[in-house]
Amino acid sequence: MIKLRAITIILSILILVGIFPAGCANDDSGYVRVTAVKRGISFSFEYPALYYKYTSDVFDDNTNDHSVVLLYRSPGNFQGKADKQIYIRPCEPLPDRPDASTWTEEHLKILKNGDPRYELIERSTIQVAGISGEMAVYNTSVLGNYLSAPYTVCRDAYIDYQGYIWKISVMAVTAIEDEVKLDFEHLIKSFKFFN
Repeated sequence: MIKLRAITIILSILILVGIFPAGCANDDSGYVRVTAVKRGISFSFEYPALYYKYTSDVFDDNTNDHSVVLLYRSPGNFQGKADKQIYIRPCEPLPDRPDASTWTEEHLKILKNGDPRYELIERSTIQVAGISGEMAVYNTSVLGNYLSAPYTVCRDAYIDYQGYIWKISVMAVTAIEDEVKLDFEHLIKSFKFFN
């Protein structure tokens, strides 16, 4: 009986020691800092702790998927789909999209021509990890396959880095569009490259 009690106490201590450091990784700010690798390029950023990974290997350099997808489901959402999404992807240049500026222009043109509910809210320049880029804020009904409603608000940043056009995006259903700006601004502010 004494051995069983000693084992129970030791296991309890080990569980508490294991849980405590894991909670510290999400400092008091409610954000999680992660490092990811895509196309051989290391980068880090912070995201709200309530987002979850779309796949378990989302931060790994997976040759089948070059994107980071993080999702958030609002409390009380039982539809199975998310309400917010963080999306980061290094895109290969294309003949009609050789850099961040033309990539942004072409993306918005495609939305304007193919989405009757598309509305451009803002287009400006932005700094990400010390690199000048393009930013677009818009409403659309053709993006957001992982989201619980078809009409979304998107905040996209495009930058050129190491031969790729990096798309850094936060989108959400319009019912919580005010949260998109905060998540996007924190993501951009915390984004860093290591290569």
